[in-house]
Amino acid sequence: MMFTKRNILYCIIALLSMVSVECTNSPLGRQQQTLPDEEPEFSMLPGEGKPLFDDHSLKGWEIIRYGGEGEPFMKKGVLTLPMATAGMLTGVRYIGDSLPTYNYVITLEARRMEGNDFFVGLTFPYRDSFATLILGGWAGSACGLSSIDGRDASENETSRFIHFKDKQWYPVRLRVTADSIRAIVDTIRLVDIACAGKEIHLRSGTYGSTPLGLSTYVTTGEIRNMRLKRIDPE
Repeated sequence: MMFTKRNILYCIIALLSMVSVECTNSPLGRQQQTLPDEEPEFSMLPGEGKPLFDDHSLKGWEIIRYGGEGEPFMKKGVLTLPMATAGMLTGVRYIGDSLPTYNYVITLEARRMEGNDFFVGLTFPYRDSFATLILGGWAGSACGLSSIDGRDASENETSRFIHFKDKQWYPVRLRVTADSIRAIVDTIRLVDIACAGKEIHLRSGTYGSTPLGLSTYVTTGEIRNMRLKRIDPE
């Protein structure tokens, strides 16, 4: 990562955020907007929805060749995206059955094993475009949606700073409808935007991850229990 003045500023903010979070009782900090115990529209019952991993191989996925990347693998239901060995990004993209472009929920669990940048870059379809949910970028704590109206996850209204502990599993839930995108990480409502009048699109250079992709940036991440459920229109 190039350390521009803006990146240095975000690193300082991230460090201050970590201090604030560590002083709370909640693993992800009470300064974030917490949720009720249940949010039924995000939930899946055991066995509900379509499993996106076969638990033993990368069947239905292909490795994205960014250049210098790590070598993703599946073992006992856990997808490992190793830290890139020469370049920056490691990733896979879905090549299985066709996917909905809205009115769906994706759930998964993820954790950072090593590194200090994003351990989840979840690229997903939205109508005739795509976007990426980022967890743990820019010194390991910046989160948000890339991109909105030309601004990435570190610059738009979805930007949040969360201190993630290494080797701890975090549940992630993403809900995409015709006119909104919402995401929850653990008990934090991370993204909740109405899309009317907004340009939702991918950050430049990430188009290879469509239509559904998972990536890490100079970080090793693990992902398991990834499922997709179609939902009724609102």
